[in-house]
Order: sequence, then structure tokens, then C-alpha cells
Amino acid sequence: MVINHLQQHQKPREKSISTPRVNTKNITIIGGHGRMGKFFTNQLVDTGHQVDILEKDWFNAEKLLSEADLVLCSVPIKCTVEVIERAAKFLNPTTALADITSVKAEPVKAMLKYHSGAVIGLHPMFGPSTRSFRGQKVVVCPGRNDEVFDWLLNLMRNQGAELIYSMPEEHDRMMVMIQATRHFCRLTQAVYLAQEQTDIDKSLLMSSPSYRQEIEILKRLLNQNPQLCVDIMLATQERCQAIKSLAETYIRLAELVENQDREALIQEIETTQTFFNQRK
Repeated sequence: MVINHLQQHQKPREKSISTPRVNTKNITIIGGHGRMGKFFTNQLVDTGHQVDILEKDWFNAEKLLSEADLVLCSVPIKCTVEVIERAAKFLNPTTALADITSVKAEPVKAMLKYHSGAVIGLHPMFGPSTRSFRGQKVVVCPGRNDEVFDWLLNLMRNQGAELIYSMPEEHDRMMVMIQATRHFCRLTQAVYLAQEQTDIDKSLLMSSPSYRQEIEILKRLLNQNPQLCVDIMLATQERCQAIKSLAETYIRLAELVENQDREALIQEIETTQTFFNQRK
């Protein structure tokens, strides 16, 4: 299916920052009907590009992939490498290949292995409910012939995105703390509130601004596709190990609370204060 205009009944989107028109590109988004895939489809169509969508039915994969200037992989983490390998069989050496998943080392490695053309890894650091690139961060992980992607990176930059450059391995190390452990913390808190049958509405009536903000964050997490939340936590063994270590920290501190060990708790806080103060 070629998408060259937006459906009439879509919600109005935030207007993009005015950007110069570029030469029209033929783009195929694998997983384009997903929420993030739709976001990229909308942004690319709005700037005059032609976008094809390739989903689970691959009967026309050869045509859509071989004729594309850019193939963008927007599929769940657990099947990203498999999809890259499958798609690469149909790509021309002149086709640029990129992914927009939240893990970068393995997808970039797979793209470099299975495709001989230009390769880059992208990680949009925002949810699919976002309406434009304005004020958003996108992590860019180099692969091969990065200059081929200048038009795409400029499109995001010109619409107000902040591009953060990182090697894939560094990106994945950072995402352990930025995403995986944070998801676990918030999921744990949400599960506990539900387990205790907390009256959320009443708690909000007498809460501080920070508590109300935290509840909104929990709601956003719970409004996501549960598979996405789980995939982010389980994506790599490093993430799983970090979550285990975090849980052990919870237990260690909880035991100090249970034992009413005031001095040990104060020492934990002071030691942690020193760590954070060194990084001001």
C-alpha cells in the first residue's frame, strides 16, 4: 500500500517546524502499522516522501524492499534481528537500511552483517503518542556510509529534534539505566499500589505535586502495550542482570528499614549524596 496522503479522520497533529523540501525518497517501513511506525510514516509523508508499509504478509516484499531508497525496521525488539536478516535478502546495495528499536548493538551488528549498503541505528527517545520531532531526542548510532542518511537526520533536526550520537554498545549500556531499570521501578510501584487496593483518586486529593506527577508516569506506562514494556526489560541479559541487582538493593534497604537501622540508612543516603554531588 502506498501512502501519499493522510486519512481524513486522523487526529490533527502538531504542526512541524517549516523545513525545506528534499528530493522525494521511496521508503519502506517494516512494521509501519505499529504506533512508532505510524509516527515515522506521518512525518515522512508530510515532508513529501513516498512511504510503503510492509507488515506480516511478505508476498510483495521483493518489490517494496528492492525498490526502496530507505528501509526502516520498526518491529518488536525480540524479532528485530530476524526481520533484518529476512529483509536483507531483497535489498539492493544502494538501499539504505536503518532500525528504530530501543536496543542498538545487535540490530546494528545484524544490519552490517546481512546488508552491504548504508546502515545506521536510530532510537527515538519518546513515545509514539508524540506528534512531532519538536523538542525530542533521537540517539544516532553509526554503522556504514552514514552520509547517506544526512537527508533523514536533517529532516529530524530541522523539525526540532536533538540528535545524540553514540556507539551502539555505549547506547545499550545507558539504556540499562535509562529504560530497563526505570520500567522495573515503575512497574513495581504500580503493582504494589494495585496489590494494596490503593484509592488512587483519594490519594491524589491530598498529594504533593511530585506524587501526582509520578502517578501520571505510572498511568502512561500502563497505557503502553504490555509486550513493549516487557521487551524493554528483557531485551538483553545485561538488562535482566541489572534489574536483579536493583531488586537486591531494594531488599537490602528494606531490611535496614525492617530492623529500624537508622544509622545505616543515613550512611546509605550520605554515600549516595557524595556520588551525585561529584557529578554536578
